[in-house]
Amino acid sequence: MNQSSKSSHTAEALKKQLMFQKIGIFVDAENIEMSGLKHHEGRTDYKKILSEVGEREIIRILYYKPEYKEISQTFSNFWWSLGGEIRRPQKNADPFLIVDAVTMADKMDVAIIIGGDRDYLPLIWYLRSRGCKVEIWSWPETTSDEVMQAADIYFPLSKDKHMILNKQSSSNEGSKSKSKSSTKKIYKKKKRKKVSTTNSSK
Repeated sequence: MNQSSKSSHTAEALKKQLMFQKIGIFVDAENIEMSGLKHHEGRTDYKKILSEVGEREIIRILYYKPEYKEISQTFSNFWWSLGGEIRRPQKNADPFLIVDAVTMADKMDVAIIIGGDRDYLPLIWYLRSRGCKVEIWSWPETTSDEVMQAADIYFPLSKDKHMILNKQSSSNEGSKSKSKSSTKKIYKKKKRKKVSTTNSSK
């Protein structure tokens, strides 16, 4: 099955989601975020991505990122507001994600792995052998056909679906703040000039 036919099959499958399914979500942050930056030049919009889960019941939502990678306080607050958990392994996050998913296999109907790492193939096979459906959500540019085909459903992340926070919007916000600060400086200069003129007339 080629990528286009797999994607169209995915779209139909996602429309037939069962509301009573118990979902475990496992986010390979480094894999997804680096792919988004490399191929779409922007930050991954997790809020938009997670909205695609639909009405299904999320029992756990885990975010894995090595300790040496920075996580902003704003993102931490956002993630905790979802009821999510953050895992900070020293180096590679893959073993942590795999162990958690294996441990939870009997407690969930569907495992959503947000990440296209080929190292997850054995995990996909194992979860499916235990009767757990597996959905792989990732940027197709960095996901092999083998991973796409191994999953029950492959959901391609897409810039067209606004799953990227563009750098342009961030730079626009920065330029706005800069223009405000420069206006303040100009105002202060004018004010100082007026005061000095008054003093000199005295």
